[in-house]
Amino acid sequence: MDKKAIALIGLGAAGLTAGLHRLLGLVPIMPVAAAKEAAYVDHAFEGMLALTVPIFALVVSALAYSLLVFRARGPKEEGVRFHHSPGHFVEAVWLACSLVLTLGLTAYGARELRLVRGDDAADLDVQITAAQFSWEFYYPAHNQYSPRLVLPVGQRVRILLKSDDVVHSFWVPEFRLKQDVVPGKLVKLYLTPTRPGAYRLQCAELCGMEHTVMTAEVEVVEPAAFEKAMAGESW
Repeated sequence: MDKKAIALIGLGAAGLTAGLHRLLGLVPIMPVAAAKEAAYVDHAFEGMLALTVPIFALVVSALAYSLLVFRARGPKEEGVRFHHSPGHFVEAVWLACSLVLTLGLTAYGARELRLVRGDDAADLDVQITAAQFSWEFYYPAHNQYSPRLVLPVGQRVRILLKSDDVVHSFWVPEFRLKQDVVPGKLVKLYLTPTRPGAYRLQCAELCGMEHTVMTAEVEVVEPAAFEKAMAGESW
C-alpha cells in the first residue's frame, strides 16, 4: 500500500471520527445519571467510545478504499492485485496493538469496577426479594415492608438481593447498575442515589412469560421524607 493510499485512508478515518464524535455529542445515549456510581460507568463508557470510534472509522475507511480501488472493472473477474506483500509485519503489529489495548482495557475496567463497588460501609440496608413476576422490599432497620423501593438521597445503600425461583436481574437504568439475582445466593449491591425523583426498576433477565411486567417504582427522596415513608405516613 503506497503513501497516497495511507493518506487517503487516514484522512477518511479522521473525518469519520470527527463526524461520529460530533453526532454522539448531539444525541443523548444515556438516561439521566441518578447515582454516584453512574459517573464511573459513564466515564468508562465515554472512554470506550473514544477508543472504539477511531478504530471503527479506520476499518470502514480502509474497507471503502479497498472496495473502490481494488474492485473489478469491465469484464474482468478479478480486480487489481497487490504486487508487494509486507510479510508478517502487519500481522505482528496488529496483534501487538490488540494485546496492549486488551490488557489496558482490562486493567482500566478492573479499576472502574473497584470504584463502583467501593467498600462494605453503608448507611442503609434494603432486602429485595425477586420472584416471578414481582419485587418485594424490606427495610430491616425499620422493620418495614414497602410496595416500592424508596431510597434517601445522598446516603449509601447496601441492597441485599435474593431470588425465590429463577434468575432475575435488578436494573435501574438511571443508576447504571445491573445485577443478576441468582437462586440460593445472597447478592450485595451498593449504590448512592444523588438525584431525587421517580424511576423504574425492571427485571433485565428473561424469567418467564410475564417478564416484561416485572417492574417496580423507585423513589429517591430527601432523608426526612424517607423517614416519614418508613413510619408509614406516605404509603
